[in-house]
Amino acid sequence: MVQWSDLDVFLAAVRTGSYTAAGRQLGVNRTTIGRRIEALEQELGVALFDHSALGPAPTRAGHRMLLAAEAMEREMDAMIREIGAGALRETPIRVAGSAGIISEFLPELSQFRRANPDCPIEILDDLDPVEALTKRRADLALALLRTPPVRFSGRQVAVLQQAEYGRQDLPDLEPLGWGLEFEAALAGAAWTTANPIGEAALAAGLVTCNSWFQLKLAALAGLGRASLLCFAGDAEPALERLSAPDPAQDCPLWLLHRAKVPPGAALQRLMAFLEKAIAQRIAA
Repeated sequence: MVQWSDLDVFLAAVRTGSYTAAGRQLGVNRTTIGRRIEALEQELGVALFDHSALGPAPTRAGHRMLLAAEAMEREMDAMIREIGAGALRETPIRVAGSAGIISEFLPELSQFRRANPDCPIEILDDLDPVEALTKRRADLALALLRTPPVRFSGRQVAVLQQAEYGRQDLPDLEPLGWGLEFEAALAGAAWTTANPIGEAALAAGLVTCNSWFQLKLAALAGLGRASLLCFAGDAEPALERLSAPDPAQDCPLWLLHRAKVPPGAALQRLMAFLEKAIAQRIAA
């Protein structure tokens, strides 16, 4: 007979995308997770996962079990809350953003955490959030994309503009550039071309950065001028806008998750909060 503990192991394997990460979440080793999943499959007489280089992915039967397991999880969580025994353990929501854009929204994450102390968050340093989602390192991506890949689901929350900024008291600074790590991860997207990039920036002897937050701090420190996201640059009194936004550099900001893994309750809460909070921040 299938037990709730079996479904807990199954949910952890689906949501983390690997037996190793599921074991870390549940406090057991990878072998134990694999053994529990294999026993569950034998009990049911069906395969619950297809295995590939990207990790285990639910089969058709696995997706059906996922729906049932999530419904049971919601009922158990509601029951435990009602009888006052405390909430079920929540796993960290792993969040990545294009060139570390998540760092610009730390105030919003702080506000969410104060209202949702039961939802732990892990901020990742991946430059390409689409790759982080694909390889199941992340659960949520804040991605600068014209159109997201079909394997993801999500919501467009804003369109971000870029313009050149520099220190008001330091005219005639050299431009700042994007670094080699940035070039390797993100070169090719239209929004990346506003600043010199990678090998070309190094050949010109420029100071280079690999995230939006680094780039803004470098401009604030007077290391150079740079094309920044307007909502972030305009918020810094020490910086002045040196040019009008270039529409060619405008890019939608998306909140994305893997389409084949329906978001759990905590991730749904975070996405709904960020959708509203980011839109308000950009419009301010």
